[in-house]
Amino acid sequence: MIAQAAYHRAEKRGFASGDPLADWLEAETGIDKQLTDQAPR
Repeated sequence: MIAQAAYHRAEKRGFASGDPLADWLEAETGIDKQLTDQAPR
């Protein structure tokens, strides 16, 4: 899930002038938030 989200972040900017690690970390944060928001309380 994280790899796909990071890929889509890079794709949106046309794969130019970006940092793959930053894409990964931001994607990871987004996925973690989605999973946390979906968790039963």
